[in-house]
Amino acid sequence: MAEKKLDSSVDIHRGELMLFIGEDPIAFGSSAALDVSTEELDISNKMMGNWAGSLAGKNSFTISSESLLTRKEGAMSFDTLLTKQIAGDPLEFFFGSAKAADQDNFGGTFTKDTAQVNYTGKVIITSLSIKSDNGQIVSVSASFKGVGALEPVKPVTV
Repeated sequence: MAEKKLDSSVDIHRGELMLFIGEDPIAFGSSAALDVSTEELDISNKMMGNWAGSLAGKNSFTISSESLLTRKEGAMSFDTLLTKQIAGDPLEFFFGSAKAADQDNFGGTFTKDTAQVNYTGKVIITSLSIKSDNGQIVSVSASFKGVGALEPVKPVTV
């Protein structure tokens, strides 16, 4: 059987992944990142000579998001996130592709695209900041820490 060759024009995913908190995407998001870490457990001992040894420990994950400030009613914006951070409750999230319901040049309505691989779980907001530079668009940064397991979800096709 012939080996399948990878095709960079088809097999590479463009960077349009979005972060949703609950059912709503981060409003006017400009970037989103998911970082997964594994704790190292040191098992170095005298019998290993000059070599260090490690075992995999607990896994954890963080998510970060950059966006533009909006005061749009019902948007997952700085003000909405701040209210959720102060409440301190774990939040459901979705990190993956989105489908545009009524996209235009200035925004639109987006829904989760579950026909693509995505990641879900719960997070708490650990950091939220707002920045305003002279003559620039106001930006928002948010950081989230995973609570429990990260769940990779396979595509659901109907």
